[in-house]
Amino acid sequence: IMSEALKAVMDYLFDVVGYERLESRHDPRNPNSGAVMRKCGMIKEGTLRQRMMNKGKFVDVDLYAILRRDYMKK
Repeated sequence: IMSEALKAVMDYLFDVVGYERLESRHDPRNPNSGAVMRKCGMIKEGTLRQRMMNKGKFVDVDLYAILRRDYMKK
């Protein structure tokens, strides 16, 4: 269900709003979130170290992105 929801949001942002690039982040301790992003064609661009505060501690986040031109090829 999550990948279908993400694809619907991506369709809207690329087709209606006109975005050229979409980014998403997730906590690397939750690999299922990354799997959803990859299933929708997003590519991991790297890990942002200590990017976010969670429960009083800085944590890493994985950054994924997709460009309009890559999404439209699907």
